[in-house]
Amino acid sequence: MKKGKNDKVSRNKIVTTFIILLLLSVLFSGCIGEKNIAPVPDSIQKEAVNVSSQNLTQSSKDENMPEIKITAFSSIYLHDNNEDIYLFSWENVPGNESHGLLNYLKNDLHVSWVENAQITKDEENKTIRVFTNENSIEIMLDNASVLLKRDSGFERYDLWVKEENGFHDVYNKKRGNKYNISERYYAVYNLSIKNNGPDPLYFKLNGLRLHEGDRIFDAAALEPNGGSSLLEVLQGLEKESKLQDATLLPGQSLNGTVAFRVNSLYNKSFLLKYNTMTVTSASFEKSIEALAEAEHFNYSVALGIPPYRNCHFGDGTRGSYEPIFDDLNEISCETWANWVNRSIFEVYKKSDPERMQKSQLIPTTEMVYALKVIPERNITMSPVTKRFDRSHLLVTDDKGEEIINTSSIQGMAVLSNQTYTFKPDWMLNFPGMNISNASVVQISFKASYITKFPFSGIIGETGRLSFVNQDVILDDELNIILVRYYTSQMHLG
Repeated sequence: MKKGKNDKVSRNKIVTTFIILLLLSVLFSGCIGEKNIAPVPDSIQKEAVNVSSQNLTQSSKDENMPEIKITAFSSIYLHDNNEDIYLFSWENVPGNESHGLLNYLKNDLHVSWVENAQITKDEENKTIRVFTNENSIEIMLDNASVLLKRDSGFERYDLWVKEENGFHDVYNKKRGNKYNISERYYAVYNLSIKNNGPDPLYFKLNGLRLHEGDRIFDAAALEPNGGSSLLEVLQGLEKESKLQDATLLPGQSLNGTVAFRVNSLYNKSFLLKYNTMTVTSASFEKSIEALAEAEHFNYSVALGIPPYRNCHFGDGTRGSYEPIFDDLNEISCETWANWVNRSIFEVYKKSDPERMQKSQLIPTTEMVYALKVIPERNITMSPVTKRFDRSHLLVTDDKGEEIINTSSIQGMAVLSNQTYTFKPDWMLNFPGMNISNASVVQISFKASYITKFPFSGIIGETGRLSFVNQDVILDDELNIILVRYYTSQMHLG
C-alpha cells in the first residue's frame, strides 16, 4: 500500500513538472516569436522609404535658406502732376480689353488703320501684334514699361506696367493733367543670392519684403521716367537685371535688383527680409552713413560754384546762393541747379507746389531725386586727362567691375592735403589713384517746370529743364575725396 501511494505521488510530480516545463516552453517560444517578426513586403518598405525621403527633402528645402548680400542700394524720390490712365490688362488682349489698346493707338498715336485690324499674341505672352494686310504694330513687354515697334523702329512711349495678382496692367501718362502733385518713393536693392546648401533652392521674389517699423512693403516695379536717359542713376538701374523666381543649384548664384515702393527716402529702420530670414549687412549700415555724408556736403567748397543759376545775374556771375522763382503772367524767372544735395532738393520740392497754387494755367512739373551707393570697394581711378574733345572718368574695383564709366564731365574736384583742387572740363589733368574700402555715391536730379500758354492763337511754352549728375567717392573714414559733376540746363520760351 505504501509503495503504491509513493508511486502515485511520483507520477503526479512528473506530470506537474511536465506541465510546468510545457508552459515555460510556450511562454519562451512566444517571446522568441515577438522578436522574429516576419519581413515586410518590398513594396511597403519602398513606400515607407519614399515618404521618409520626401519629408526629409521638404524639411531640407525649408531650412535651406540662401545667402543674400546687398551689393548696392538706391533711394529714389519722384513727383509730378501727371495722371495715370488705365488702358488694358496685357492678359486680356486679344480679348475683352482689346478696345483699350485700339483706342490708345487711334486717339493718342493717331493710327487710323487700326479700326479694321486683327490682334494676335505670341505663345510666350510677350508680344502683341496689331495688323492688317498693309500695316502692323508690335507691342512688347519690357520689364515695367512697353515698347512699340513701328515702321520707323522701336519707340518708347509714356506707357508703364503695374503687375498685380499675376496681371500686367498697362497705363498711359497724361503729362500735366492736374493741379495736384503726387509723390512716390522707391528703395532699390542690388542683391547677390547664392545657394550654399546641398539641395536645389527655389528662390521666390515674393519672399523678399522690406520692413520699416510696423509697415511692410512687397516688391514692386520701378516706374519708368521720361527723362531717365539724362539721369545716370535711373539709366543704370534700367540696365540692371531684375530679380525673378529662379531655381538655384548648389553653389549657384543669382544677381539682380528688386524695388519696393516705400513712404520715404532711405533711413536706418529699413530692414530687408527673405521669408523669416533677416538680410543683415554691415555694408548697408556703411551705405546709409555714406549717403548722409554725400547728401549734406556743401559742394560749393569743392566745385567753387554757387548752387543756383538764375535767369538773370545782376552781379555778372554764373551763379547765386539764393534761388529766384517768379511767375509774371506769361514771363517767368527760372532757377537751375548747378549741383545738388539734400537742401537743394528740398528747395525745389517745396517751390513747385507753391507755384502751382498761384498759377492760372496748369503747368507740367516733374522731379526726380535719385541716390545710389556702392559701399566698401577697393577701387582704382584711371588717370583723367583732356583728350581731343573728351575726358573720361573710369573707376573699377579690384575684380575689374566698372563702378564709374563716363565722358560727361563738366568739372572735377579732388581732395589732397585737406584742400580741394578743382578743374573744369577743358583743363582736366588728374593722376590715377587707388582707394581702399571706398564708397561711391551717385546722385541724379531732375527739376522741370513748364507752363503752356496761348499767344496769338499759338500754344507756347515757358519754363525750365534742369538736370544734374554727380559722382562722389568717399574713403574709409567717409571723407569726400572726389566729386565729378555734369549739368544740363535748358530754358523754354
